[in-house]
Amino acid sequence: MDKTAGGKMTIRGIEHIGITVTDIQQAKQFFTNALGASLLYQLVSPDDKDDSIAGDNMAPLNGFPSELKVTGLAMLRLANGCNVELFQTEPAAKDHQANPSQPGINHFSLYVDDIHEAGERMRAYGAKMFDGPSDCFAQEQGKGNQTWFCMTPFGLLIELISLPSPLSYDLHTTATRWIPTQSSEQE
Repeated sequence: MDKTAGGKMTIRGIEHIGITVTDIQQAKQFFTNALGASLLYQLVSPDDKDDSIAGDNMAPLNGFPSELKVTGLAMLRLANGCNVELFQTEPAAKDHQANPSQPGINHFSLYVDDIHEAGERMRAYGAKMFDGPSDCFAQEQGKGNQTWFCMTPFGLLIELISLPSPLSYDLHTTATRWIPTQSSEQE
């Protein structure tokens, strides 16, 4: 386990998640319009055909296939949580319909105060809302504790969650679940 000299973990939390999409413009519009994300910057502009990163340059850094190239790369800030990095490749990646039965990361969850409003906003921008909202169960059960899944137009599974009531924890738990604080401004 990697520790600092003082013996504390150096991990603070998730800083960003990376998502590869077929159409970065569509994904940016969804994140900014449906989720209120802010576009921070574009490292590679999909509008500039000469602006790309060769796969050979990225392969030694992160295993990116050397035969591909990055044709779009943007960083967005998602409310009071982690950032989202969007990638577009050439040849284009094929969007797929994510679901929890697939290995690896299959969805992420957004904490919302009004699950109905958030779901309707996502639906207005092209998301397919699954049945819901659904009441949470087991340790997450409580008045107003609900979850609601959707599929974005580009195949990303997102869970909306609201947990206004306290959660129950296992007997020997040493931590509590992190829930984003309410914030009127982004830091």
